[in-house]
Amino acid sequence: MKGQFGGAVTGCTSWRIKNLMLMIALVALLTGCFAKSKAHEPVFFPPPPEEPHIQYLTGATSSLDFGSNQSSLSKLLVGGAETVTRLAKPYGIAEHKGKIYVCDTTAGQIVVVDFINKTMKNLIDERGVGKLRKPVSVAVDDEGYVYVADTGRKDVAVYNPAGKYVKSYGSTFEHVSMIGVAVHGDDLYILDNRLGKVFVLNRKTAEVQTVIGDNPDRTKNLSLPNGLTVDSKGMVRVVNVGNGTVKEYDRDGNMLSVFGRLGDSPGEFTRPRGVAVDDDRQVFVVDGGYQLVQVFDEKHRILGYFGAPGLPVGSLNLPAGIVVSRDNLDFYQKFAAPGFKLREVIFVSNQYSSPFNHALAVFGLGEMEGWEQRAAQRAKEDAEVLEKRKKLLQQMRQQPEQKQQPQQGK
Repeated sequence: MKGQFGGAVTGCTSWRIKNLMLMIALVALLTGCFAKSKAHEPVFFPPPPEEPHIQYLTGATSSLDFGSNQSSLSKLLVGGAETVTRLAKPYGIAEHKGKIYVCDTTAGQIVVVDFINKTMKNLIDERGVGKLRKPVSVAVDDEGYVYVADTGRKDVAVYNPAGKYVKSYGSTFEHVSMIGVAVHGDDLYILDNRLGKVFVLNRKTAEVQTVIGDNPDRTKNLSLPNGLTVDSKGMVRVVNVGNGTVKEYDRDGNMLSVFGRLGDSPGEFTRPRGVAVDDDRQVFVVDGGYQLVQVFDEKHRILGYFGAPGLPVGSLNLPAGIVVSRDNLDFYQKFAAPGFKLREVIFVSNQYSSPFNHALAVFGLGEMEGWEQRAAQRAKEDAEVLEKRKKLLQQMRQQPEQKQQPQQGK
């Protein structure tokens, strides 16, 4: 008995050791593969030899992308479980104090991504009246309250900074499908794509102040609007799938300008979605058809684009939401290539992720240090070469004339 019991213990121990060694080897292999997948050459837009303006920096799809406080090996040895938060199908996004709030339409959740503290957590834990169904747009006010446009709930739900349900908007006006939300001061902007209108509400009273898109002149109204943003000065920009335009309005609903159209050329759109504006009044428009982001200056001249498919990293895959921030630039500067100085950071949500593109992609807008001097030097050198070619060409033209002159004298 003793020997048999001892033999049984020895066999079991041997079996466990073999399996443990196998699991350790597997962890080491996965860790090595993960580390290799992270390494890549800097990806710039536009690519060299053009002057770079935007660089792909990093991204995240799940909390595992930020690593873990407890090593995988220690988990195997002592046990334990880790809660993994994953972005399944992200759509609208917002930024507040360095944190990115992401609508996950599949999970019915607002996921808060904090790159600085390396965390990804679900914000809302509501099962009753505050439960989300299909969140598609999110905004955060100065106090940290979160506003969520939910097409499943058919309202805009409000949560406090801790994720507790507070109230909802939608009972004070007729609506069909609220797909966009933005906050500016005491105003709450709600976009209804079926009605083609933006309702401007007082956040405290929930009363409708203005309706954008209700003009007798239909050319000044919206056409299947798909996204909106409100800049720091209160200007409203709405992207329209129906005619491929971006229309700009003031708070009172007066159309100020319009640009873009349906097409496949730069400055045109096929399926515009998210839109964002930075402090320099540059406009960033997500196109789900082209799967890239186009950038325009304040006069609506196209500056370029980024995120096109086919890259080793930095490609977008059915992008939807976008937000621009200048917070924590020192942190994101660590991801930039040597010499590339960041001015702001751009976050873009991808509805589909893969080993080549994260669900939440991070890009940096800036300039390469010394580029202007190098560009000026190259321009000077090119001018010198051109001047030499001109002189050589003149000499070649003059030689036949010089040969013909003595013959003419005879």
